[in-house]
Amino acid sequence: MMEKIIKKWWFYVIVLIIAFIPSITQETASYEKIPLIIKEVLQNPLAYKIELLYPLTKIILIMLALGPVILKNKFRRIFPLLFILLMFAVAIFQNVSLETQFGYVILIGNILVQMLVIISWIYEIKIQKNDFSKLQLNWWKILCILLGLFAFWMPAKNGMMHFSISDLLMNEAGLTYCMITPIALAIMLLYFPGINKVTLRITSFVGLYFGVMNLITWFLLNKEFWWMGILHFPLFIVSLIGLILSKSIKSDTLPSKDLKVSS
Repeated sequence: MMEKIIKKWWFYVIVLIIAFIPSITQETASYEKIPLIIKEVLQNPLAYKIELLYPLTKIILIMLALGPVILKNKFRRIFPLLFILLMFAVAIFQNVSLETQFGYVILIGNILVQMLVIISWIYEIKIQKNDFSKLQLNWWKILCILLGLFAFWMPAKNGMMHFSISDLLMNEAGLTYCMITPIALAIMLLYFPGINKVTLRITSFVGLYFGVMNLITWFLLNKEFWWMGILHFPLFIVSLIGLILSKSIKSDTLPSKDLKVSS
């Protein structure tokens, strides 16, 4: 059924409508304050309160990258499970803040569309369409990996440019939707076209939405934090590539359990 739904134009309209569901705020805020609300939540979410999780989430991302290379199809059930674990933590804790000028804030629209992404990865667990047995590199796949590495590093501090080697393992990138998404997509695209069309399409579409919104936010509405806009280029570019390429993948109506599990 999901293969049919992603072919319908109205599905993407519904996703965008859901994304714009108003946030829950402790204190009433006018419509024009929405960009400020989002900015304050994403700069100080609950996710960033537990710094011990920073290296753990980075290790999970490294496992996502190396697992398919080392274990091939033995890793294809673990791959979506690990990403779902990260995405669920991000969806809940990155979109909630208790410390804004409006009191507590919950970005309901963000949470719901990110849950939709999680559903698409649960679908991959069910049908196991990703085939990690064949890794073929070309220039655009290498570009995606480089962009994914940039997102993994996320060289920023307090919204400004900050390059530090320690941030490769010790910053909040692993708890940030806009950083983990291009990493996961870049890894998936290494195995294109042998990947789940539904998962790629939905993850890329939602990623592109957040990419566009962040480029508008940081380059137009909050220009003083233009470096944050630069940091969202991986999300925008890799999601756009994924969305375009998803159209050329054959339907996922039949599971790929007949594939050999490579050692």
